[in-house]
Amino acid sequence: MKEKFTAEQLEGFWRDPANWRRGIYRCAADPRVIVPKRVPWMGWTINFAHRSAWPVLLAVFLLLAGPYLLLAPDGLANAGILFGLVVVDIVMICAVCWYFASPKRYE
Repeated sequence: MKEKFTAEQLEGFWRDPANWRRGIYRCAADPRVIVPKRVPWMGWTINFAHRSAWPVLLAVFLLLAGPYLLLAPDGLANAGILFGLVVVDIVMICAVCWYFASPKRYE
């Protein structure tokens, strides 16, 4: 059974300076794979102590690079489609990060 955490506990993990090394978050006790950055308005980062950190990082990279890799051989003919797909990818990544970083999800 998964351990339940309160929002205060998750906030405590996140605020602990020992879990931040050179701007990288590593906290094995924190169940979240995606957490807010040290300055929250700047977005999210990955909890590199989580076992899913590297697969998530690879998935984000492939999601962002995928449209370019698929449409780049045609040159500028697909520039509008490429731009649209990248914008959709960014919005989707932000929505997923917001959901997974929410402390309410782990209560």
